[in-house]
Amino acid sequence: CPRPSPPTSPSSATATAPPSAPWTCAAARPAPRIDFMLQSSLHCKVPNGAIDITSLFINLNASTDAPHFVMEFIQGSPTSMVVLLDLLPRKDLALHPEYIEKYYGNTEADKQRKIIEELPQARPYLSPSLFVRSAFSPTAVFFTIDCGQGGESVLEEIVHGHLASVVKGLLQIWLGTCAGDTSEVDEGEREIMVKRDRTVRSKSIEVDLTANLPRMFGPDVSGRVIAEIRKAFGVEEA
Repeated sequence: CPRPSPPTSPSSATATAPPSAPWTCAAARPAPRIDFMLQSSLHCKVPNGAIDITSLFINLNASTDAPHFVMEFIQGSPTSMVVLLDLLPRKDLALHPEYIEKYYGNTEADKQRKIIEELPQARPYLSPSLFVRSAFSPTAVFFTIDCGQGGESVLEEIVHGHLASVVKGLLQIWLGTCAGDTSEVDEGEREIMVKRDRTVRSKSIEVDLTANLPRMFGPDVSGRVIAEIRKAFGVEEA
């Protein structure tokens, strides 16, 4: 599964565990409108093999209401993986149809989702968390790719072909339309947006990391990982 390189910057902060710990985490603030960038790689041995989770979150600050960039690959076997890609909305989409049009309709972001949807090996991924389902955009790329027994080479081709193309396409949309957005956010809307951002970050940590990491890595390692991610996300422990 492809692994993005950790961000490098004079302001970069990297959390490292003891040599035996199966994780890396790096955070940075590399551009004026970017609040932070977080890259992490987790590796966990399980009875039937191993699980590799590679994540990249690029969050914009409160000077813009443009979506964040989210990418996560979860590979549980040599022949299958879960793909999560999205331009994460920062407004209630039902109340702001113009936001949908600007960032998802005009950019034709849904074309990237359809590229994966059309693969015979892909089926929609449905998160067990209702909160997660509600937080993402209608163009989110949420799929399980399962190439079946002996399908290692097929998965490799998909990762380096279709998936790489979709990641590049969505990232180009985000860089062109979101990261460079110059629209102003008024004070009232900014306050609501900041509250929403913090809620999504905090709830994501609770639903995903706090619930799963301790049983994968034990309390010591998982505690340090979660603490560093909370620090990068700017959220307090509940």
